[in-house]
Amino acid sequence: MTNSAPKVKMKPGEQKASQVVKTLLSSEGDEPVQLEQWDTSKRQGAHDFWIYRGDVKEALEITTLAEQSTRTNAGHWQKRGPGYFTTVDGLSSTWMLLVDPRFKADALTKNLDEWLRALENEGITETGLWDGSRMYVHPVTTALASAGVLQASAVSGPPAGSVHLVYQAPFPSRPAGDPNHISTALTEALKDEKHQGDAAKLDRSGVPVRHLFFWVDAMSRLDVARAFDEGVPTAAPDVDERITWVWLALHTETGADVLRWSARSGWLRDEVSIQPVP
Repeated sequence: MTNSAPKVKMKPGEQKASQVVKTLLSSEGDEPVQLEQWDTSKRQGAHDFWIYRGDVKEALEITTLAEQSTRTNAGHWQKRGPGYFTTVDGLSSTWMLLVDPRFKADALTKNLDEWLRALENEGITETGLWDGSRMYVHPVTTALASAGVLQASAVSGPPAGSVHLVYQAPFPSRPAGDPNHISTALTEALKDEKHQGDAAKLDRSGVPVRHLFFWVDAMSRLDVARAFDEGVPTAAPDVDERITWVWLALHTETGADVLRWSARSGWLRDEVSIQPVP
């Protein structure tokens, strides 16, 4: 097992996923499983890792099950907007803002201080897009709404001038008690162009066993994260033939809660504990 090409620095999620895979597969065999990073600067478009089980080689690609637009919007607000918390001088109350992150952050970032002071001067403690009596009538209400503020509320308690922002995320819905929501969500996700590209990487490996590992992004796919509570699915997902095993994993304090599926084995579930990633 040699790899002399310069390696691409592993992201924390890739490093942890590789440990999860190595630990779980090693526990199922008679000898330890070894992984080799394969996605290097000289191999753009290659899968992430080789998995070695003795003389047998398998391919592994690591990705994220996420609603990309939600992640992109949230990243924009953290970079260009006030984030989750800011302070405004001259206020007598603490404020809570519910924001639609699909809006550009610039207007709220530039005018937040002025708008909140104006509301307090008029004794207005709650307004925004959902304020039907003031919308299109009151200039600050209209301005807040045009900047993506669904609701701005003054709340009691120190410290005065602190402003907390909560971002509305359009989580996909999940039928309560449906044990197969994960299968349905996975089938749809695998049709995405990005994950079609993941399947193509695995196919280019040329080996018969190919693993696609998804970290479930709880921020934008809370529906899938919560569906883990329903237990092991009973329905098979529709999986591209270029993928042999699909892994879905949730981060835990000690490692990961893992659901795996293959056409031969069906669904399997494991709690995997790993050594902390340095």
